[in-house]
This record gives sequence, C-alpha cells and structure tokens, in this order.
Amino acid sequence: MMRMRKMFVAVIVLTMTLLVVACSGVLSTSKPATSEQPHVGIVLGGGGETGVAWQVGVLATLSSKAGLTPDVVDVVVGTSAGAVSGSYFSAKLDLNQLVEKERSGEVMSIPLDSGTGMNAIPHEIIAALSSTEGTIEERNQVIGQLAMKASPPITSADMVNYVASMMSSTEWPDLDFRPTSVNAETGATVLWKRSDGIPLTSAIASSVAVPGFLPTIEINGQHYTDAPRASFSASLVAEKKLDAIVYIGMPTPNLSNTIEEEALSKLEEEGLQVIRITGGDGSDEIIQNALDPKLRPLAAEMGLRDGNAAVQSVTKLLQPK
Repeated sequence: MMRMRKMFVAVIVLTMTLLVVACSGVLSTSKPATSEQPHVGIVLGGGGETGVAWQVGVLATLSSKAGLTPDVVDVVVGTSAGAVSGSYFSAKLDLNQLVEKERSGEVMSIPLDSGTGMNAIPHEIIAALSSTEGTIEERNQVIGQLAMKASPPITSADMVNYVASMMSSTEWPDLDFRPTSVNAETGATVLWKRSDGIPLTSAIASSVAVPGFLPTIEINGQHYTDAPRASFSASLVAEKKLDAIVYIGMPTPNLSNTIEEEALSKLEEEGLQVIRITGGDGSDEIIQNALDPKLRPLAAEMGLRDGNAAVQSVTKLLQPK
C-alpha cells in the first residue's frame, strides 16, 4: 500500500514537472510584441539660392530637435535647391554648422550675377516655364530646346566643377539620395540614383541648372535642365513602401515647379502620413528673390523658424508604431 502511494506521488510530481517544462518551452519560444520604425521619405523642393539656405535651416532644426536624421529616413529626393540641401543631409554633414555659415555669408554661391530675381532668366524661357499648354513632357521639350540654345557665361563642365567645390565629398552617400532633373531632349523627369553610375556632382548640377541662366548638363550624350518635374511621389511610395513623407519646399512656380501637393493629397487620402513645410510669414521676399545670395542669411533664419513650427508633428511621426 505504502509502495503504491509512493508511486502515485511520483507520477503526480513527474506530471507537474513535465507541465512546467512544457509551459516554459512555450513561453521561451514566443516573441514579445515589438514596435516598428515607420518608413519615411523626405521630398525637398526648389527655391534657388535662398531655397538652399531655408531648407538647411529647416533640416537643422528637425534633425536636432525632432530626430529627423539620415538613420531614420529611407529615401531623400531633392529638386534644384533641394538637391543641394538633400546632399548635405544625406551625407550626414553638421547642419547646425552649415546654418552658421549661412548666417555669416561663408557659403558658396552661383558664380554669376543673378540680377534681380527672375529677370536673370530670359523672357522666352520664363514664358515657357509658365505655360500650361500640352503635357508636362511637351512643355519641357520646349524649355529644353531653349535652354540648349542659350549661351550662359559658364560651360557644363564649369558648372559640375562648381558643384564639386561646394561639397565635402563627391561620393554618393549610403542613404538612398535621388536628385531630380529633366531630360532637355525628351522632357522626361528623372530621379538620379547611385546605381545609375553617373558622378554625384553631375546629378546635382543637372538638378540646379536653371534654364537660360545656367548651362544644360551633358550626361551620357543627353542634356539635362531644371524644368518642371512630373509628379513622382506615388511611384516613390510604392517602391520604397513608405508610411510617411516629409515635404519641405516653398512654392516656386517658375524656377522648378515641383508641384507634388496634389499627388501628396491623394496619397494622404489613401493612408499615407504627410507633413508639409512650405514657409511661414515673410516667405514671399525670399521666394521672389530666390536667386539673390544676399538674402541667404535671412532665409536660413526663416528655415529655423519654420522647422521649429514642425518639430512636434515630425517627432510624433517618427514614433515607432
């Protein structure tokens, strides 16, 4: 009897032990819930000399106060001025130091007399830039032909060398950085990337090549200029599986015409998170005089202000979901 009781107790103990081990095994193999960092893209618009300074101010503030750094960004697309500021951001340069240089005037400017605002661009090209006739590619072909026939005082090679002089490195950054441009022959919008195998300096030069004011940039036998871009946000979101876009760009209807607002609004309706930073009070002066380097210090200050206004929303956007 005693022996049977001992055997019964042993069986109970063994059973309980096996249950504990089994439960422990289940607990040890189950994975705790984890938060996922959102996939974020930055789209930077145009804006000439003042646009570069303003965007540097915005990016400096969002980087230091909201955590918008290259490490949490999947792709950066830059148009014209945005190609320059985007290259600084993507290369992980000290943006606060760049702001100080903007404030003190210690920055490289286009090596040409910009005249007074848009007067630096020939009138026939201004008219072509403002036209709404035909498709955007057809309008760009007209702009491209005028740009290729123009005789700016510097060459394509000069322009590429100038771009190289204002960069800390001429190597493509590790971050997926895409300067945009327009093929002057076909009118097609292009988003350059590292895998295209062209020099970064040429890609950026082609993005800032204001038609009629700066030369078209020759790349692989084709010419590229800073004409209106076709919308690219939808394809970018699909390709990179983005959850959000931070759009930083002032309205520049003639210089680069980076009109992504309509596309972004549609994407927003479909669930994409979009933050737009497009300039606050007093922006008109730096928009209307986009090619005037003397206004760069003012533009940088405005960028710091406009970046501060967006810190809370960008901080919230970057929170893991």
